[in-house]
This record gives sequence, structure tokens and C-alpha cells, in this order.
Amino acid sequence: MSPSDPTESPVEPDGNPYATPAAETVFDSVDQPAALEAIPVAQAVGGIRPRVWTALAVPAMALVLCVFVSTVMIFVAMVLVLGESDPRALAKPATLVSIMESRLGFCLVVIPPQLMLLISSVLAAQFSPVEIRQRLSLVRGNWPVWTWLAVAAAAPLVGLVSSLILGQFMIESDSLKMMSDVFRDHCDSGFLLPLALIIGVTPAVCEELLFRGYVQTRLIRSFNPVIGVTIASVMFAAFHMDFVHSVAVLPLGFFLGFVVARSGSLFPAMLAHFVNNAISVVGVAFAPTGETDVLALPAVMISLSILGAGMIGGALVVFAAIYYRPQTSVAIGGTNADAAHFSLPAENA
Repeated sequence: MSPSDPTESPVEPDGNPYATPAAETVFDSVDQPAALEAIPVAQAVGGIRPRVWTALAVPAMALVLCVFVSTVMIFVAMVLVLGESDPRALAKPATLVSIMESRLGFCLVVIPPQLMLLISSVLAAQFSPVEIRQRLSLVRGNWPVWTWLAVAAAAPLVGLVSSLILGQFMIESDSLKMMSDVFRDHCDSGFLLPLALIIGVTPAVCEELLFRGYVQTRLIRSFNPVIGVTIASVMFAAFHMDFVHSVAVLPLGFFLGFVVARSGSLFPAMLAHFVNNAISVVGVAFAPTGETDVLALPAVMISLSILGAGMIGGALVVFAAIYYRPQTSVAIGGTNADAAHFSLPAENA
């Protein structure tokens, strides 16, 4: 399908990539099977199921690239930071700790692997007949900008509550304890602001582009919002490659997925992801002396701030989800079917 293909649906005036095409736009096409793919599978005629393999292949490619680049960067950091070139040293846990305690080593280990997620999503989106902004949901959407701030205020509360509940049933993993100690060491050495920016901005851009921008948008169009948000959120959690951490971030994944599906924009999720991660770093930095468990309650003032802002932000998010309903519909057989509680994407690339 080319950008000029008549089966491609027009983008709504507000730039919402989830807007659904009218039936006449779909069924007037010469390429009937391709046209049917522009309709969610539950509404497709004749049981034709849209392609979904790219929604699985792109994250798999990103995972391979991420692991490969991470391994290379750890070795490079070992040479630059520790002056060690023996690959066998990588098998020692103390080696990674020493690397991560260095500012250069930390940046080398964290940033390049995350960029592989960004590169994978952008390259995959380039093959779409739809403009890359629309394909990755980098649009204004149907929620006003003030709601983005509400989402950002609510996200840390989601993370805090899920972590506190999880802490009652699971103990913190060794990798989370190591990262918590590394964060504290960097904060004590005056690296708090750069650390918060790195941990906030990098995942907020790279992870959101892949999981909510590319994977979720495509899965929602291929199936329905519930399936799309669920699969993308589980993938997002699994990519943390630590069982305890994955379980802890899963509720946040569902929250961000809901926001993107409902608002039609990736920007509020990006902002919320940044705020959540940055506050997590600050929470670790100001936790009581000797407390390195990231699943435990952080400093009292930070917790109260998260609670107050989160309750207000959460209430505003609920208001936005109810009041700013997607104004799209799908015409099937001459009748209009409401697009339910989420906007539905129009493209198939």
C-alpha cells in the first residue's frame, strides 16, 4: 500500500490517529480485502483478520538490539571506566556495580540500549503509508493540554500504590537493590538532577514510542482497545526483564495505555512516564538512611505530595475520560456503530 493508495483512510481534522474511516471510504476501494483491513476485526465483513505480525516482530527486534547493544556497552564501559578488557570479568556482579557507579559507565549502560527501542519504532513507522506522527500517535489528540498535566500528576500515585501493595507479597530483587544503591551513590555525589533527567526522559521517549506509540496503536486497530492495551502493557512490563520490577510497573503500563487509547495522543503518557521516573529517583535519593528498597515508602513529604497531587490528577483524568469522549463512529451496512469507549485507529501499516 502506497501513501496515495485509495484504501488509506483520511486523518481526522484534530490529528487523532485513532479516528475511524467512514464505510463509504472503505468499501468504495477497488482492493476490497485491503479495504476491509481498515476496520477493526470485530467489525470486519467476512471474518478477515488484519495483519498483526509486525506488532510482535518489532518489539522482538527491539529486544534483540537492546540486549546486543547493552552487552557491547557494558564491555566498552568496562574498558573505559575500569581499564579491564577481559570478557570474563563481565561475569562478576561487582564489575557491573563498579561500572554503574561511574557517571560515564552509567550513561553508556543505560542510554544506548534505550535508543534501540526508539530506532525500532521509528524505522517500523517509516514503512507506514500514514505520516509518522500519526502512526506513532504523536498528535494533539482529543484531550486538551491541561489534562496532560493531570495524567502526569496521577501517574506517580499509580506507581506508589502498586509498589506498596506488591511490597506486602514480594521481596525486592537483587537487581532492583543494586540500582537503588547506584541511584543513592550518584545522588550523594551531586548527580541527582542529571540522573533524574536520564531516568526520566530516556524511557519516557523510547519506551512510549515503542509500546504505546507503535505496538498499542496497531493492536487496537487490529483487535480492540482492551486487547491492544493489555498486550502492549504486558510487553512493556516484560521488557524490564526483572520479575519483581515487571509486576511493579504493570499497573502503570495499563494506566498509560488507557490514557493513550482514550486521548488519541502519546504526549500525556510521555509526560507522565517522565514525571513518574524522575520522582522515583528523587524518592530513592531522599529515603531514610540505610533504606534502599524501592518498593518501600519513600520520604514522608514526598509520599504526601504524591498522594495529594495524584488524587487531584486522578479525578481530573476520570473527568477527561468521561467528558472528552471520542467523536468517531464506524458505518457498517449503512448504520453508524458507536466507537465505544476508545478511539479506533484508521491505518493498517
